[in-house]
Amino acid sequence: MRTTFGTFNTATSGLFASQRALDITSNNISNANTEGYSRQKVLQRATLPVGGDPRGLIGTGVETYDIIQIRSQYMDNKYWGQMKAYTEWKTKSEGLEEIEGIFNEPTDTGIRKVMDDLFASMEELTKKPGDSTNRVNLIEKAVTLSSTINKFGNEIVNSIRETNFEIKTKVDEINALAKQITNLNEQIFNLELDGHKANGLRDQRATLVDKLSKITNISVSEVTGEDDIKYFNIRIGGITLVNHYEYNKLTVDNQEITGVSEYGAGKIAVVKWADVQGNPLDEAKIESGELRGLLDLRDGNGENHTYRGLPYYLSELNRFARDFAREFNNQHKAGFDLNGNKGVNFFEEPTDTVTPTDLTDDWKNISCVNLKVSNVVQNNPSLVAASDGASTGESNNGNILKLAAFRSKKDIFFNTAGTSKINGTADDFLKSILSVLSVDSNQAKRLMTNTEAIVAQTENRRLSESGVSMDEEMGEMVKYQHAYNASAKMITTLDSIMDTLINRLGMVGR
Repeated sequence: MRTTFGTFNTATSGLFASQRALDITSNNISNANTEGYSRQKVLQRATLPVGGDPRGLIGTGVETYDIIQIRSQYMDNKYWGQMKAYTEWKTKSEGLEEIEGIFNEPTDTGIRKVMDDLFASMEELTKKPGDSTNRVNLIEKAVTLSSTINKFGNEIVNSIRETNFEIKTKVDEINALAKQITNLNEQIFNLELDGHKANGLRDQRATLVDKLSKITNISVSEVTGEDDIKYFNIRIGGITLVNHYEYNKLTVDNQEITGVSEYGAGKIAVVKWADVQGNPLDEAKIESGELRGLLDLRDGNGENHTYRGLPYYLSELNRFARDFAREFNNQHKAGFDLNGNKGVNFFEEPTDTVTPTDLTDDWKNISCVNLKVSNVVQNNPSLVAASDGASTGESNNGNILKLAAFRSKKDIFFNTAGTSKINGTADDFLKSILSVLSVDSNQAKRLMTNTEAIVAQTENRRLSESGVSMDEEMGEMVKYQHAYNASAKMITTLDSIMDTLINRLGMVGR
């Protein structure tokens, strides 16, 4: 038969179960604002009943058999898969915004305004070709144009350098996160040997994976092996980054890249696997994430319909400086200066030993970072070749009229291959660069906004499952508090029954 002491045990089990539930509720409330924390829940069940009573089995109370974290692996994988697209376009949007800030159009300091000022100074010189003030003004406007282009070019080159450094930093961050995850895998395994859950450590690991998913595309899996051990693996592009206790490091190999390093960007960091095969990481397998965005910004030259990153805009600015300087010099040398001498190079050439005709000669070495008005012309304004040679003197403006006509000249620039001329004025060329930049920037902003909304929606669903709701936890606290008080009251009642049974039974009539 069930004894009174057995009832004590039943009441005590309820007391302890409520206490444990209150502990977990308190922990949830305390970590409501902790990054990556998942709500925990106590699982309770009735203990085995006992027989001995002819009317049936009698319950023996309650036990706490597990403490689980409320977390959806499906929502985690969905979040990790969506975050990479958002961070990629966010990185690209920020990079293109920086380029827009460099060109700074339309403003009084942009290239188009400076170019207009140069042509306006030529118009003034056509009125008084012998006036030294107008000649000096023309040279100053040309210096302003070249220095503006130099400034923009150097800023793009610096952006390439900074992006290259950021790629190295992201590789180091991937390695650091991979190492931390493997350390947590080992701790989780050791703590879960007895069948319990290392919920706090699992939350820390998931937070690290959140950070990793922002950098590059990853695939995450946790499978149970033949030894009943759960193995946690992370892959990048099909190659294992984390293999439970071990991880494969990424490294960078600094290499000279033609087309970028020649403009002062230095060595380019090529991402490689250090511990797998030592070959360059297939960039096509880095599908998205911050690393993809940085690689596209640093390497995207727009060739064969590839992404237009920093090298593309640097190349276009180089093409503008090179072709404009070539055509301007050719026309300037066709004229005569104030002293009746043949015109010299207005813009400095890399060498003065050849007569440029196409892009196979030294003109290809002129770029936006080295464009410069000739020191000879700067030091002697009389060398400005305003005359066309029909007659010399201060009134001849034949050549400066031809130079001023460059404003509407449509055969100045070569195509990207340097094989033929394209149709368009200098202003058209600049507007085409700015138009492409605007399209690219708007596309990046639009995709960033769209993917951000998708990530936010998934994050809300994720938090609705695993996040801590203060209202819900307060309700749980009240529920378990009442259960605790009821169990305590039951013990007090049993104590009173035992006191009557032991100390008062049989006392009547004495």
